[in-house]
Amino acid sequence: MNEPSVFSEDELTMPKDTVHLTKDNEAVLHRDLHNAYGLLMAKASYKGIVEREASQNYRPFMLTRSVFFGSQKYGAMWTGDN
Repeated sequence: MNEPSVFSEDELTMPKDTVHLTKDNEAVLHRDLHNAYGLLMAKASYKGIVEREASQNYRPFMLTRSVFFGSQKYGAMWTGDN
């Protein structure tokens, strides 16, 4: 599971009005970032596998359930919960 989860809330995720601060101290609501979290996690995992296995010339297989625009570049989408 690669999305932020908080199991003590009604929504089982971070409340959508949670405020995140950017490096420039700009406030961004969680509802605007929730799906980007999964994208960035898939991207980082893909990059790590590629760098680790560079000498083997492997093509990594990534499977993610949290997707956002562009996620297909880094891994396949699993819809097993649907």
